[in-house]
Amino acid sequence: MNGIKQIAYFGLSTLSLKVLGFALLPISTRILSQTEFGELTFLVSISAVMSLLLCLGLPELLFKQQINNPQKKRALFRDAFILCGFFSCIVVCVCVYFVEPFSALLPVSLTLIDIKLLAVNLALSSLLSILFCYFRYYEMAKQFCILAILQGIVQTVCTLVLLYLGYGVTGVMVSGVVSSACVLFIALSVVFQQISIGFKYIPWNISYKNSLFLLSIIISSLFVYANNGAENWFIVASVGKEKLAQYYVAVQFALMASFTFEPIRMWWFSRRFNELAQDRTRYVFLCELSLDIGILLCAFMTIVAPHLLAVVLPDSYQLNIWLLPSLIVIVVLRHHSDLLNIGCYTKFNGFFVTVVNVISALTALILLFFLVSELAVLGAVIALMAAQLLKAILFFVISQKLEYLSFSVKNLVPSWGCFLVIYMMSAFDFPQYVICQLITFICFLMILCHKYNQIISNVIHHILKGRVHD
Repeated sequence: MNGIKQIAYFGLSTLSLKVLGFALLPISTRILSQTEFGELTFLVSISAVMSLLLCLGLPELLFKQQINNPQKKRALFRDAFILCGFFSCIVVCVCVYFVEPFSALLPVSLTLIDIKLLAVNLALSSLLSILFCYFRYYEMAKQFCILAILQGIVQTVCTLVLLYLGYGVTGVMVSGVVSSACVLFIALSVVFQQISIGFKYIPWNISYKNSLFLLSIIISSLFVYANNGAENWFIVASVGKEKLAQYYVAVQFALMASFTFEPIRMWWFSRRFNELAQDRTRYVFLCELSLDIGILLCAFMTIVAPHLLAVVLPDSYQLNIWLLPSLIVIVVLRHHSDLLNIGCYTKFNGFFVTVVNVISALTALILLFFLVSELAVLGAVIALMAAQLLKAILFFVISQKLEYLSFSVKNLVPSWGCFLVIYMMSAFDFPQYVICQLITFICFLMILCHKYNQIISNVIHHILKGRVHD
């Protein structure tokens, strides 16, 4: 049951952060003008690509590297933190010094102080991500949960105060710096004694071979951005900040489906290499279970999210009815890419991770270039959906060639069938579609209950047994 407790803590932290984020949406969209909100959205887009660079692929290395000596493993966290800190300092200095030339390259105008604050926040967040990896690896989910929620609360309160005081986008940037700095200090104080291992005792752990793996992950991650954020640059350049603001809000509601799955993903990604080494049959089972849960959650969000968006946000942010369900389809495809790729990570230092991401990224960029100028937001959705589908297929096929696992595609057919029915009803606005969606969703639940009857029975039995003891 320890795994369930870990998932519960991750779930609580993820849910809390998402609730805080969505609580800010109706406030920030009303205080900020649509143009200002578009600027904030574009800063977030820059943040997404820069965070991939500043983390240097170190979280993947920390989870992948199997070291029997516990002190050496902790020393690896020490080295990762030092490397990340050194590189982050260089990036911040370069960004602050060359902020004007950098700003001139952007497709829209941004305030220089906002760009500088973003750079500082990214550096702090990158260091914090290494410490959060420590909590995840050593199953310190409770500490992770407390610190993550603390960061969210501090940032939300600061944002609200500064927005009401009239500081606008700059206030949001300041709140990010303050919250990241506070939580970084606390997290470092918690793990400092564990990772402060002298270099005379254990020398530098990150080898040349590790560097090749990190390089492949960095390059791969940058290409991943083309499938998850690059469309913002095309949209803002083609149709302006206002349309970008509308698109971004729809994406946030679509990502609710991803965040509901995030607790399982966080738990699974920190242990999947160990599971593969210990029991390949169990690994396959857990992968299929995770995919089914992910599809179920996305089906639920396809039903709920469009109505929630219509209630929460101003009318100026309402877009076409097909947009939000289509974005959730992209989230489902992304789950498959994330879970069915283990062979690409375990073989050839992650080389094929880079290959797949390059192919899908180039596909996305080419389609975005031609479609966004003609079809605006619809073109962006078509491009991302095509690229994400290609990416999922390539990851699965290549991974199976490198590290064959006994996956059964037909096991996922019922889940995909139910999800597609729910999606079609939302996207095309069928009469009485909500009732039909609910019926389909109930059937989906019944199928999964039958499929995983044994594990559900075991969990219920364990819970009841615990209550009897209490």
